[in-house]
Order: sequence, then C-alpha cells, then structure tokens
Amino acid sequence: MDVSGRDGQVRRGVAGTGPAAASGAAPVGAELIAPHYVARRWMLSSKTARPFIHLLCLHAGAAAEVGRPGKTMTFTGPAIVWLPAGSAEWLEVSAGATAELLQLRAGVWHRYLPPSAEPAYLALEAAGGIMALPVEAGLVTTMSRSIAAIAAEIASPARSGAASIMSAELTLCVLRFWRLFAGDSDRDEEGSSTEILSRFRRLLEERYQQHLRVSDYANLLGMTPDRLHALCSRELKRSPSELIQQRLVQEAATRLEAGTVAVKQIAFALGFKDTAYFSRFFRKHTDEAPGVWRRRVAARVRAGRSRPTLNFADWP
Repeated sequence: MDVSGRDGQVRRGVAGTGPAAASGAAPVGAELIAPHYVARRWMLSSKTARPFIHLLCLHAGAAAEVGRPGKTMTFTGPAIVWLPAGSAEWLEVSAGATAELLQLRAGVWHRYLPPSAEPAYLALEAAGGIMALPVEAGLVTTMSRSIAAIAAEIASPARSGAASIMSAELTLCVLRFWRLFAGDSDRDEEGSSTEILSRFRRLLEERYQQHLRVSDYANLLGMTPDRLHALCSRELKRSPSELIQQRLVQEAATRLEAGTVAVKQIAFALGFKDTAYFSRFFRKHTDEAPGVWRRRVAARVRAGRSRPTLNFADWP
C-alpha cells in the first residue's frame, strides 16, 4: 500500500506478520495517519489475485475522499468507513486530518480472527459497497487505539505474543464495526427508523449535487437499498429515488427564482454535465423548461401573486 503526498513524499504501509508477510502477501497492514500540512493520497487498487479491503477510522474534524474514475465520495469525521475490495482506487485524506487505516487482504485476513467472530467476518467480507457510519468521537478513539496496537505489533513481529495481541485487537475492530451496521434486534423499530431517515436527510443535504444512486446512500447508511426503500415508502410515502430527484428539483427552482444566473451555470453547479439533460430533468418534474419557469415566477412576483409550489414539503 503506497501513499503519496502532494508534496511528493511516498511512504510504505506496514506489512503483516507471519508466513504470509515473508512472501509479500501480508494479510493485515495498518497505517497511522498524523496531521499533515497538505492533503495526501493513498492508492488502494491492487493487481494481485487477492485485493485488499480497507477500514478507515476518521477523527472529528477530519475529511477524506475516496474514488475511482467518474465517481467520488466524501466523508467527514467522526466516522468509520468500510471499503470493500475494488470499491475505490484511491483515498485522499485532507490536510490536518487524523485517521487510521487498516489493510486486509480479501479471503485471507480472517485467519487472524477466532471462530467466535465468524458472523462478523462473513458479513463484512460479503459487503458489496462502501459503508460509512457516523459515530461518536469516543468510538473513533477506541478503534484508533486498536489499530495503533496492531501497527505496533506488526512493527515488532518477533516480540512475544505479537500475533495473539494483533488477533485480539483486530477482532475488537471487526466486531465493533459489525455491531454498528448489523444493528441490535432488541432496539425499538420506530426509533431506529426515525434515526435512519434523519441520517438519510443529512446525507442528501450534503451530497445531492453528487447525483449518488440509492444504493450509494444505502451503503453510506450501512443498510440494503431494499430496506431504505421500504423505510422511505412507509414513513415518507415516497421512494428514496423520488426524494433524491425532488431535492435536486427544489434546489434548481430556488436558484432559478433567486436571480439571473444562466441556466447552464445552474446546471453545472448542481452536478449536471449536460444542460439539455438538466432541462429535460427539470421539465419532467415541473412540466416546464427552466427558462419558462423562471419567467413565469418573475411575472407572478411582478403581479404581486405568490410563487408556484412544488409540493416537496418533506425537505426544508
């Protein structure tokens, strides 16, 4: 795992212990990311037969971005992020950020876990998308200590009990994260639904310009797209896809009403790469082209009449 900073510095992530390390196929690695005066980028992709999974621990005030060509996702701490093998090609951590990064070789890293951790291993190994879970700062601190302990044992593999200590700390990391997204079956379902929808709203407010898919939001929430769809349909009477589109339309209408900025500029500001597509998208939801909407609203205002409503009352 290489990390290259924008200052040109390159550092090698620590290697795993045991027979696999000697052969260059380390099952576990750990990286402690201290605050730096410039953003730094890690290349996560691997051409080996067994690619790597990554677990990122972001402290409060830290920001990170992961991506591959044509798609990026941004996270802010305190948060813990699970990056399945192949889900991202690079990770960029912002200047001044504190974070920790675990590197787990797919299909091999579970050898460090005891049989009691099998449900967590199976669930996480099978994860198909990125999972980013906002957490309390205290949990980030606890996870960071475990990752630091793993890094320390990797750095001194000859020390007595190194493999056992690393196994214990890795198990704690995996089980804590698994418990977060697996949920507690005894938890009140209504309270859980309210919390999930509140987080969905916050994520949508932060990312509606990125045109993420429902599956992307579901991954960020640590749940399946089907469950998110069921929650939104039951509680809000609209699908997640409808809510995502309506938020974009509402923002577009607000910007069109607010001034004389060109439609093309509004389209680009809202993440549309093609003005014609933006116009079709807006017309689909309002029955009017952006320019026609703007002129009609201006005429109503001049006549002292109220602005047209979009009936998207759920989003402030």
